[in-house]
Amino acid sequence: MKKIAVLAIALGFTCVPSFAQYDDEDYGETPAATEDNSYSTEESTQAEPAEEAESAAPAAEKSSDDTDYKKIRLGGHIGVGVGGLGDLTAVGGYVGGSLRYYINKQFAVAPEVNFIFRYFYETSERYPLGGGYEYEYEQGISQILMDVPVLARYEPLSFLYVEGGLRLAFCLADMFSAQYNYYDTYDNEVDYASDLVAADDIETSGVYVSLVLGAGAQFHQGGHDMNVGLRFMYDFNSVSDAVEDKPSAWNIQLSMTYLL
Repeated sequence: MKKIAVLAIALGFTCVPSFAQYDDEDYGETPAATEDNSYSTEESTQAEPAEEAESAAPAAEKSSDDTDYKKIRLGGHIGVGVGGLGDLTAVGGYVGGSLRYYINKQFAVAPEVNFIFRYFYETSERYPLGGGYEYEYEQGISQILMDVPVLARYEPLSFLYVEGGLRLAFCLADMFSAQYNYYDTYDNEVDYASDLVAADDIETSGVYVSLVLGAGAQFHQGGHDMNVGLRFMYDFNSVSDAVEDKPSAWNIQLSMTYLL
């Protein structure tokens, strides 16, 4: 009997570690650890949508930036300018309309239709004529043009633009005048003057091709834009073959444009 009891006790001690190992495998995590893990899992699950929302926000914002502009803009403008034609001085002004087609938010193609008045003139110094009189020589060329520039426009900043391109101008009307002006000894202009060249005797060119370069500032208000800028224009062909050395005209314009 004693042998049987000792054997039973020995078997009992041998089985205890096995049950302990079995319990550790099935229930190795303590309740506290299980609760912590479930909480962290829940927190991670809640954080993922927030992170996705944050990552989606810049994409939505970028998409809004890419499309937050009008692709086609219409407007009108006016301007004044000064320039030259050889020894002649030029003054003038224009009024017209413009269309802008935006390829993206910074680049646009901008055709225009303008009506320009420009006047080239030259007045010589006074020369003595004898008998207390003096005279001077005065000549001028006046033109009305229909002006069609086609420009590429770049807006690197919201308040700044640069532009460049070519223009085609058609002469609708012109006039050439030249005369002597006489003055008496008291510096009073004499009432009479002799015309040297009639308006029909000298013809100006009918079509002009010109280089156009410009830059300026733009202001945004209530969905409308106001542009103020300077524009340089240079004709590739002369105003008239009758002008000595056949120089090309140039001018600098100050313009103001309002876009809808």
